Amino acid sequence: MNKKFEILMKAAPFLSGLFILAGLIMAILSALDNNVQIFYLSLFLILQSVLALTYAKLFKKIWQK
Repeated sequence: MNKKFEILMKAAPFLSGLFILAGLIMAILSALDNNVQIFYLSLFLILQSVLALTYAKLFKKIWQK
């Protein structure tokens, strides 16, 4: 396996968790401020982070075989 790919696979869960946390904070603040655009953007950020985490786990299983 490529060395850069290994580093990316180790960093992906941490970064995804960080972006999910940031998205949750944005969602809460936008709900308090009644800002619908930022609320939708925060949901999009959370969705993208979950997808990145899922793909990282799938790629890790593929490369280990």
